[in-house]
Amino acid sequence: MNITVSIIDAVSGHPAEGVEVSVVGQPAGELTGHLNGLTDPAGNFTYSSGAAQVSWSGQYILELNVDAYFASQGMMAGYKSVTIVVRVDSTRSNYRIGTFITPFAHATWSVR
Repeated sequence: MNITVSIIDAVSGHPAEGVEVSVVGQPAGELTGHLNGLTDPAGNFTYSSGAAQVSWSGQYILELNVDAYFASQGMMAGYKSVTIVVRVDSTRSNYRIGTFITPFAHATWSVR
């Protein structure tokens, strides 16, 4: 199972490279796995159940550190992070979460 987060900086209109992404698995209500990383030049970060101990259905908490990203761009964000809680119903599926971010707003969508 893979979860890919794609982030677009809606201010510049370009992929948001270097956004810190944290993924926490929470199958059956228990926090079990944690993976951190940065988005690549295409604005993508992929979590794979093979990369950590989490490989069960349940919910996954994605946290995007938009404060640090916009500070690196010389802007002050109105909030520190964006949190997205994703329901995963199969360990065999691939999930793609897209997000447009600005210092004061964001929009999110999901494709399975």
